[in-house]
Amino acid sequence: MTYILIALVASSFIFECWLLTKINKLNKESKINRKSIQTALEALGRDLTNFQAGISRDSHLQKKELLIEVKRINKKVDIIKRDIMNSLPTQIRKTIGHIEFAQPLNNNNGRG
Repeated sequence: MTYILIALVASSFIFECWLLTKINKLNKESKINRKSIQTALEALGRDLTNFQAGISRDSHLQKKELLIEVKRINKKVDIIKRDIMNSLPTQIRKTIGHIEFAQPLNNNNGRG
């Protein structure tokens, strides 16, 4: 009976040692996994920050380009408007000249 008791105690110590080594191995693996996950998250955070900075920079440049284009178009419109306003008196004189020198209509209404 004592031998059985000694065998049970010895087997429980062996089982406990085996169990502790498994637990330590799992702890080491989980530390390694946590470390790699932490590194991946930090890299993802850097990539996201760089992406956001790039998008902000690109949108700023596009806004500047659009403003330049709008100013250029407004300048063209102003030039066309000025040309139309400057040529308007000439166009009016030509039209009045055509009216003055046009052949009169025959409006006798049968009198005549």
